[in-house]
Formats: sequence, C-alpha cells, structure tokens
Amino acid sequence: MIIDYGNRTVGLKIVFFGPAMSGKTTSIRWLFSSLDYVEKLTSIENTVGRTMFCDFGTIPFSLSNSWTIKAHIWSATGQDFYRSTREVVLVGADGVIFVADSQEHLLDENLASWNELMSMIEEEERPLPLIVCLNKQDLLNAVDEERLRLHLKIPMSVPVFRSVAREGHNVMEAFQYLFQSAMRAGLLVQPV
Repeated sequence: MIIDYGNRTVGLKIVFFGPAMSGKTTSIRWLFSSLDYVEKLTSIENTVGRTMFCDFGTIPFSLSNSWTIKAHIWSATGQDFYRSTREVVLVGADGVIFVADSQEHLLDENLASWNELMSMIEEEERPLPLIVCLNKQDLLNAVDEERLRLHLKIPMSVPVFRSVAREGHNVMEAFQYLFQSAMRAGLLVQPV
C-alpha cells in the first residue's frame, strides 16, 4: 500500500493468480467492464489471445473525505512458459485472488499453482490477504469447495467464493472482500 498525502491517494495492488485458463483475465475484464473502466485495462497477450505477461489496470474509488483509493489490478499469467514473470507481478502486492479451475481433471494444476503461490508469499515480511475464487462453477461435475480445500490444503481462514467469471457471478463480491481486507491489513502496518 502506498499512501500519497500530497495527492490524497492510496495505492493498493491486487493480483489475480492461478493456473492457465482458470479465468483470471475473464474475471478482470468483467470487473473493469462492470465498473465502466474497460478502456483502462491493458492486456499483454500473445498472437492467439492468451495472456503472455499480465493484464493490468487501475480503478479509482473516491472517498467522502476527498481521498481516492487507486486499485491497481494485475493478473499473473498461468502459462508455465512465462513462469518467471509471475514473481515479478506479485512484487508489492497488497492482496491476492487465487482463481482455481473447478474441473476435476485440473485439480493437480490448481495444486501446482497454489503451491507456487504459497512458496512466493512465504517470503513476504507481512501477512498478505488472500482469497480463492473457485471458478467455472457452472460446469457439470464442477468440484465443490470441500474437495478443493482438501486437495490444495487450503486453510479454513482463507475464504472461497464459488464463481462464474464469464457471467460475473461472485467476481465483484470476491474483489470487494479482498479489497477491504487489503485496506485493513495495509492500514495496520503503516507508520503513524
């Protein structure tokens, strides 16, 4: 969290993390579209439209006391070829939304991505707010929260939101929850 007293702004970095094709970019695009900031979103994609490095953009939220919170939203690519970029995108994060794919045959990919994220945030000097979006819940035979928690060993302290990114189901709710958690955590560690 970066607090700029001169400009009365608070910068908050939120990262969407997860395996390839889990719905990170779709979630972010839905979020920016629903808040009428779609023109503020940049995606660095390869020639077939897959995220090559990241998606990023800023959504400002005005407060009643003339301060503005700028939510800097990023996605980390899930493709293994671009693995080295994920650590770079995660630097300075104030909160992470882990987007898991609900398809049973992709549980091990979710697990590999989750373990990678856990190893990266273990190095953080401060607790990092974290939630999970169990995406693609509209698919037949989608795994449920209990199955995902068991397979990934997700602690009960980490909230899980059942989502459908392409319809926006629970995307805003998950974002708001993490946004508020990141603000609280950030304000607790700021010097007085």
